[in-house]
Amino acid sequence: MATVRSRSEKTGPGRTMRGRERAWNSVMNLMRAEPAGRSPVLLIDGEAGTGKSLLLAKAAAAAAALGFSIATGGVREFADVAPFEPLLSALVGLAAVCDGGASGRPGRARPRSIEEIRSTLEGHGDEGPVWVSLDDLQRAGPATLTAIHTLTRQPTSRPVVWLLARCTTGRAVEADRLFDLLERDGATRLTLPPFDDTTVREVVIDTLGAVPDPDLLTLASEAGGNPALLIELLSGLRDEEAIRIADGHVRLVTPRIPVRIQSDIRHRLDRVDPATRHLLSVGAIIGRSFSPEDAAEVLGTTPAALLPRLDEAFSAGFLVATPDELAFRNGLVWRVVTDRMPAPIRRALHRQVGDLLMERGGSAVPAAASHLMQGVRGGDARALTGLDRAVTEVLPASPRAAAALAAHALRLTDSAEAAWPARTLAAVRALSTAGRLREALDLVDSALMTPLPGDTSVRLRCLRSAILRLTGRTAEAATEATTVLAVPGLSGELHDEAELALLNAQAGTGDDAGARERAERIMSAADGHGDALLTGALITLALADWDSGRLTDGLRLAREAVHHAKSADARGLHPRMTLAMLLIDVRRLEEARAVMASTGEEPETTGHLAWAAAPAVLRARLHLAAGRFDDAAAEAEAGLAITSELGPHVLTSTTLSVLATARLRAGDLNAAQGYVGGDRPSLCHCGSPYAEARLLLVRAQIMVAREGVAAAAETVGRLCDDLATHRWALISEPTAAPWLVRTALTLGDRARAERVAAAMDRLAGDHPVFASVGVTAVHARGLLDRDRSALARAAAEHADPWARASAAEDLGTLIAGEGPALRRDAVAGLDMALTAYTDLGAARDAARVRRRLRRLGIRRRHWSQADRPVSGWASLTDTERSVSELVAQGLTNRQVADQLFMSVHTVAFHLRHIFRKLEVASRVELARLTMEAAT
Repeated sequence: MATVRSRSEKTGPGRTMRGRERAWNSVMNLMRAEPAGRSPVLLIDGEAGTGKSLLLAKAAAAAAALGFSIATGGVREFADVAPFEPLLSALVGLAAVCDGGASGRPGRARPRSIEEIRSTLEGHGDEGPVWVSLDDLQRAGPATLTAIHTLTRQPTSRPVVWLLARCTTGRAVEADRLFDLLERDGATRLTLPPFDDTTVREVVIDTLGAVPDPDLLTLASEAGGNPALLIELLSGLRDEEAIRIADGHVRLVTPRIPVRIQSDIRHRLDRVDPATRHLLSVGAIIGRSFSPEDAAEVLGTTPAALLPRLDEAFSAGFLVATPDELAFRNGLVWRVVTDRMPAPIRRALHRQVGDLLMERGGSAVPAAASHLMQGVRGGDARALTGLDRAVTEVLPASPRAAAALAAHALRLTDSAEAAWPARTLAAVRALSTAGRLREALDLVDSALMTPLPGDTSVRLRCLRSAILRLTGRTAEAATEATTVLAVPGLSGELHDEAELALLNAQAGTGDDAGARERAERIMSAADGHGDALLTGALITLALADWDSGRLTDGLRLAREAVHHAKSADARGLHPRMTLAMLLIDVRRLEEARAVMASTGEEPETTGHLAWAAAPAVLRARLHLAAGRFDDAAAEAEAGLAITSELGPHVLTSTTLSVLATARLRAGDLNAAQGYVGGDRPSLCHCGSPYAEARLLLVRAQIMVAREGVAAAAETVGRLCDDLATHRWALISEPTAAPWLVRTALTLGDRARAERVAAAMDRLAGDHPVFASVGVTAVHARGLLDRDRSALARAAAEHADPWARASAAEDLGTLIAGEGPALRRDAVAGLDMALTAYTDLGAARDAARVRRRLRRLGIRRRHWSQADRPVSGWASLTDTERSVSELVAQGLTNRQVADQLFMSVHTVAFHLRHIFRKLEVASRVELARLTMEAAT
């Protein structure tokens, strides 16, 4: 037999199946080992129920089949009272021991010392190897552990293999020390990890014979990956008819923990000291995990005084230690401990914990709010006042939590109480800030039907105007704000609030002149207004200048708005998002990224989730400008998912236009049409020239691609005619002007084509510092005048790769039409376009250029990024691979988002596509495939 060198090897969470395979492989290696002096030793660490006993039994059977003499034993609870008892019970299986031996044949007396045990192991019958396995050594006494240490270190005259196992649930200092010493001496050490999510799902399917629904998987995960507990949970759910199985699927009917598990956990709780149960109850109220300091403070003692109780909780297997806190071993224990308490006691403890955390303030406030929600009852004025404070403190950092708190406080308040109007106002503000716009609007409409104090009524109407604007009802928003401003005697703060509501509503209805006039009047009396109104006025003026083609002034005003926004209300207007949008329009992409990076997820950090889609939409535009169509679609999909949750929303049409453009350029006409088709509900762009122009442009482009230019004649005419007052379509998309010129010429409408080129010439002449505007003007003029040099310059200088490819195609097409003598130049231009389109994955555009080349007698091989397979690692885009690699490193979605400059929602979008392409169901499986792909 070959000698196998011992090594230390530990498996970590998330490697369940491989951990068990590795353990078995190590066992088999020990069986094949030929000890050279010292006996080989394998150490097994495992929580209760992780299958170590089964592994030991399987190993003994395999060893017996290979000719080993088997000596197996274990330490029963409370049974290690005699010295060496586990070793002696193991030796009973050897025929050399007569006293109680299985064979009944005469032999030597039971050994009484370590030397006698060694002699027994070596002196047995033939010269074959001996297999000794001992289980549950965490219960062993010092004499047994000392004997094991001595025996495994001594040289042997015949092969003796040791397999030692212990349960890591609870604390056993002596066993810990023995395993550490043996590992240091060269023993192989393995940890049997809990089941991971994938294995839990497989066990559920194997046990129940059906595919589980998400609720059942969630409950199954509460077993903490403990195989025995998981099987017991599933059996209990089945026996108590808490699940329904039909058509190969199993559905959780009730999330109640089976009675048998409740009884077992309660029985274990009854066996510990009452003070330990008291500690566990307090800890369970604090949370699934908690700090010793928090528990001590609630109990009115010190962490040091809790040590005996904590030791017992560890030893009994109720708690485990994490790097930062203490945690319940699994969710089932936590739930049983919590549910064991009568409801009044639970409420009282939640109230106590909530008050304690509120006193700390800062980052503890959101947790305090959650406890107060569970501990406050109607009529408890002091506790409700604490909820009011929590709403105010939580709102900037966690609007969703604040909305839940505010709504709960309002439900516990009678409409006749003096605090009801203020709580109604707080609830409306929190709900709207959290993006729960429908609920906020319903609440404000209901509240306005009852008599309210003057200030409360005015504030509610201002909020109503803002909500109406966000949901696209801009005319109603303007009417509401006008009504508020007509109220006599408004304070300066309320007047500002109403002015801002009307200003935003006017801009939303398309009343550019009215909005500009109001904004200018506000700025002329700047000293009399607050940050929010002045920031709103600056943004309004910036957008008005931009739309009218005054780009330098627009950027300057947008930057002023960013610098001016000091208060949270002013930052809630998102001037940085506005500035980033304008910078993307003129292709100052690095500066746009810097602006976005400086504010992070601004709508989340400033507490205005109604605008939470804005960062995703802007990132989608950045990807689109860089020619990354899949990434642009992923970001835009994430943005669309957010706006869809909010109902009709001002960002919806902008998001759809980006999505449709990305899919159109990627060559998927059906998907592009689906985003802007007539079967969609009425879109909400609130009269914004920006949103309307982009949506109208991409609709026209899709129409031309699907039905030909004649079908889009009316829309193209409208876009061209609108350039007299609105320049946004020309500014925001560097291919818009060339496309309009090209399409108008195809329609035989040279007058409109000249109008577009002239508008771009004026923009470029007035703003020479914006290179993207200048090259777009050159491109449009080159098409109109059939100027080869202009198109060649555009093909070389466009910063946007798709625009560059488009200019190269225009150049090649123009030359091809000038006669056969210039065929070589025409082919060169079209080849340049084909290469660029192919690199971008623009399948439809590449196909169009190949057709043009065929007309010139040139055939090019058809290949593109679209040749990527539909599944497997090779099917992933570059971004999807980057996401996979970071997830494989153990990063959370938030950490991946920070690394890749994308939103958490977008990371989730990419992961859904990755899971589908790789046919995996968990991050663990993804990590495994990612590591395999890297090797």
